Amino acid sequence: MGNAEEAIRQFRSLTRRYPNFADARAALTAALWGQGQSGEAESNWVAVVGLDRRYRDLDWVSTVRRWPPAMVAALEKFLHL
Repeated sequence: MGNAEEAIRQFRSLTRRYPNFADARAALTAALWGQGQSGEAESNWVAVVGLDRRYRDLDWVSTVRRWPPAMVAALEKFLHL
């Protein structure tokens, strides 16, 4: 909805409560990368890959998980370091 800081706060809260929630960790990775917080983004990505490798497939993220285009684009930028 355009408020990256609030989104990051919510994603962090979700990952604290549910550390194995791969979707929240992947979204946190994308949001952090978009805000220039590369170290924390990479750290969360390690957990995502350990939980669910499908998040590497942007088509799956877009069509199955139904992420908004801005988040898919942010994850794409992260994946194409």
